[in-house]
Amino acid sequence: MMIRNALDHGVIIDIEVTNGVIAAIIPATGGFHSGDFDAEGDEVLPGLWDEHVHIRSWAQMRARANLLPADDSDAVVEILRKHPTDGVEPIVGHGLRWALWTNPPRMAALDAVSTTRPVVAFSMDVHSVWINSVAAREFDVVDIAGESGILREHDAFRILSRMSDIDDDVMDTLIAEAFTAAKAQGIVGITSFEMESLTDWDRRIAKGIDLIKVRASLYPERIHEAFDRGLRTGDSVGGRVEMGFLKVITDGSINTRTAYMHAPYEGEASAGVLNTEVPELERLVREATDHGVTAALHAIGDKANTVVIDTFEKVGVAGRIEHAQIVLPEDVRRMAQLGLTASIQPAHAVDDRDVAEKLWGDRVSYAYPMKSFLDAGV
Repeated sequence: MMIRNALDHGVIIDIEVTNGVIAAIIPATGGFHSGDFDAEGDEVLPGLWDEHVHIRSWAQMRARANLLPADDSDAVVEILRKHPTDGVEPIVGHGLRWALWTNPPRMAALDAVSTTRPVVAFSMDVHSVWINSVAAREFDVVDIAGESGILREHDAFRILSRMSDIDDDVMDTLIAEAFTAAKAQGIVGITSFEMESLTDWDRRIAKGIDLIKVRASLYPERIHEAFDRGLRTGDSVGGRVEMGFLKVITDGSINTRTAYMHAPYEGEASAGVLNTEVPELERLVREATDHGVTAALHAIGDKANTVVIDTFEKVGVAGRIEHAQIVLPEDVRRMAQLGLTASIQPAHAVDDRDVAEKLWGDRVSYAYPMKSFLDAGV
């Protein structure tokens, strides 16, 4: 099969496809044969990779209430009330951005959605979750949730894990559907940072859920699965799945006010939290390195990024920093010197703009430093 008249960087080309694989790219000949496809001058691009995906969460999220349009708690309640459900399962939404609300979250507000079913509303970054009183009792977090109903970091992750604990066949179907949606957008591969086991991917490989390629990363709780199999970063797990990275969450997020900063948030006493203490972080990176697994360390706040860079420097190994949303200029230079990769999501510069200006103030001058990374050679 030939794809004719495709545009590649301003040049019209033909693409030869054999058994679903691009075999050759040649100058356009102008000829057509039976079975050829006319691209009519449309631009062609290499297949896209999404380098930071929580595939299990995203697959489920597609069926959950979208809370992104909500600009206050009343709007959240209205969206959740209208979201179609089966009348039995928890009512779940995703996409909260409550840092800019004038009326702070209160558990009682979600009780207005339901007093008989758990109501769970995840923030966009999943580092916090807002729940009603039924959910607080069911998940045994009444004392932690308090009057606000807000849980942060590890407490929020535990709720996320509980909400993701569904039948394997159901989850695999959702992921297969998510793969189809991703491929329709030109995505041919993802780096998954879901809190899963390699056995989850073994099962999907056996089912033929392989529409796109996957780099399957593991968290500290499960990284020994890779060590025990002798898998190094880049090694085949099976099918179209390969071993990814060791993922460690070192701090929180900006909306949740838990991104770890050198100085407190504007108008507040807190400077965020360090989720993984330095000695443990060094131990994890060193152990992964000894087994051939590259570390990918989540760091959003400027101090978290300093801590992560210090860790890579002390261990003497390169790796990835996930997000790197606010990085001191001198730390950008250090990243380049150490050969570190900035795994960034440019959309956050838009998504978090107003929150960043409110909570980081003048420090936004060195936030989302994509151009600085490029100029420094990161």
